Formats: sequence, C-alpha cells, structure tokens
Amino acid sequence: MTPPITILYPHSSDELYGSDMVLLNLVRRLNPSRFRPYVLLPTDIPYEGKLSRELEAAGITYTSLAMPVLRRRYFSPYGFPRFAKLFLFGTREVIRISQQQQAALIHSNTSAVWGGALAASRLHLPHIWHVHELITEPPLIRQLIAWMVQRYSTHVVAISQAVANHLLQDAPELNGKISIIYDAVDTEQFSPQVKGEQLRTTWHIHPNDVLVGVVGRISAWKGQHFFLRAFAQAARQHPQLKAVIVGDVVPGEDWRRQELQQLAQTLGIAQRMLWPGYHENAPEVMAALDILVLPSIRPEPFGMVVIEAMATGIPVIATAHGGPLESISNGETGLLVSPEDPGDMARALSLLAHDAQLRRQMGARGRQRAEAMFGFSTHVRAFQDLYASLLS
Repeated sequence: MTPPITILYPHSSDELYGSDMVLLNLVRRLNPSRFRPYVLLPTDIPYEGKLSRELEAAGITYTSLAMPVLRRRYFSPYGFPRFAKLFLFGTREVIRISQQQQAALIHSNTSAVWGGALAASRLHLPHIWHVHELITEPPLIRQLIAWMVQRYSTHVVAISQAVANHLLQDAPELNGKISIIYDAVDTEQFSPQVKGEQLRTTWHIHPNDVLVGVVGRISAWKGQHFFLRAFAQAARQHPQLKAVIVGDVVPGEDWRRQELQQLAQTLGIAQRMLWPGYHENAPEVMAALDILVLPSIRPEPFGMVVIEAMATGIPVIATAHGGPLESISNGETGLLVSPEDPGDMARALSLLAHDAQLRRQMGARGRQRAEAMFGFSTHVRAFQDLYASLLS
C-alpha cells in the first residue's frame, strides 16, 4: 500500500481566528490515505497555544519553531534585525524539517509566513501560497508581498475574488497560476439547531433584547470603533439593543481594548456593552446573537464570521468592500453598508432591530446560501485536487 504524501503547512499564528480555523478544518478533513499534514507554528510572540491544542486533539502532527512571519512590529529600525535573524535561521529550520519529514509539497497558509516559500524554492518542491490577506498599507509592504508571492509560488490560492484582484494589481504575472477557493463553514456545527439561550443568560441578555455581535480579533482595521459609533446612534432609538464584542487583542496590545472601552464610556453606551474576550465555542456565540456585524474599515479579504452567521441563520450587516461583497446577497441574506459612514450602519441596525420577521427571513436565506456555496466538501475536494495536480 502506498504511504500517504506528507504536506508541510507553515502557518503564521497559534490561535483560533479566521485563517487558523481554515487551516485546522482543512487538515482535519484531508483523506488520510492520500495525504499526511505536518503543521509548523511560530513562536515569535507569546501565544496561548489554542491551535496547537486542537491539532493535538485531532492527531495532527505539528512543530513550533522560530520562523519568519511578517508582522508590523518588525517595520522599524529595531524590528528589522530581529526579522532578518528569523528569516535566516527560521528558514533553515523549515528546510531541515521538510527534509526530515520527506515533504512532497509545501502549503504556506497566509502571505505573512515566508519560511515555507524559501524552503520550497531551495528544495525544488511545489509550493502553494494560500493568501488570506488584502494588504493596502503601507504600499511598499503590499508590493513586496505581491512580489514574494509571484516569485516563490508554484500556485496561488486566494480566498476571494477581491484578494485575487488585489494581488494581480501588483503582480499581473500571477494571472494563470492563481485560483479562488472560498473559505468553508461546517454547516452542521454552525446551524439554526444550535442553542444560544444559555450563553444569553450568562451574559444577562433578556429574551426581548436584540443582541448585536462583532466577532473577531480586536485591531484598528477590524473597525470595532466604527461599530461603537454606529451602535450609539441606533441605541438611542432602540432601548432593547445590546452589543457584545467577542474576541481579543494580539498579545501585548491590551491598550486597544482599553481605548474601545473608553470610547463606549464617552458615547454613553458602556452599560449596554459586553466584553467577554475570546470565546472558544464559536457556534454557541453565533446562536446567541440576533444580528452579526462585520464593521471592517479596510476591505475584508473574506470574513469567516459572515458565513458562520449565515449558516447559523443569523442576518449579517457588513461594510461594503472586499469579501463580503461576494458572500452576502445584499437585501437577501444581510445588508451591506458604507465603510465610511457610521450613520449608514446605524440605519441598518435600526431596520433589523425593529423587524424580527425580517431578521428571520434573512437568516433563513443566509442558511440556504451557506449550504449551497460554502460547504466543506467542495472546499476540501478543491485542495486535494490541486495537490494531486501539482504532484503529478
């Protein structure tokens, strides 16, 4: 019997946010008789080890090592030498592990992780660069990433047409070796059958309250501050509106959360806000919400939380740029609003807060769209077919 082919997966974090979950769900579902995943996780910042625990529980082999991951903290005279050191020594480690594990293909998950690309080039292995980001600023870094992806990939997978188009602007040479594989959602795990009442009780949400949630990493471009301004406007008209910010900051950036909480105080909505931090049971979180909001002020590459909410039967409000333009059917499964006008988002919140029937209708149509377009069978099959094609 032919042994399974080893695929190396260098990844950029050890958490359980969007790209982490995409990787975890893919390697869990690969056909074990054909492919053996081996995941590489970084140690350059102090992670809690959420992804590594899930990989271990699933029986997926992983190694944590100091490898080069492009982060904003390195964009300084002090940070660059640290990145250069990781670039040199971390890439050597990726090469060593690739040889030791007899990897036949390297699949770099996110454009921020560079060791796999250089290792594949050195070892003459096929390399897939799985791009989850849509980098706009600073221009020099955006162009450098596009050049690296073009130069060091056998094939590029973009998670949306928006990401593909963005890469092609700076690297038109990628045309012909780039494909789109949408992120996927487990429509059994995220489902209208999941109950969220217990979590609502824990959060002291009354049955008549309308709970609006923002779920994901707290960062400048994710737009939590934009959401707070929109929510403050809508909350004045709808006393039943409550809001929850589910997610937390990058380790060491607690000031971001504190700034948001201070803004909520200034806007007079602090008593209607919940800050539970990261919550491991994402399906329960979605089931507890009445509305999901994705308020990103820069284009969202895809927005996993959008399809998770849709699969749960929850209507979505999202800023109208990037991936949500592809995942949301505006007016049918959710509402797309201006990324520059909090008042536009406030009006969408008021519309859905006022009309429970509309929320149910949009949620039901969202569930149908998630099942039709974003299921795992199509997602995993596309990657397995791509591996087979490159390896042949």
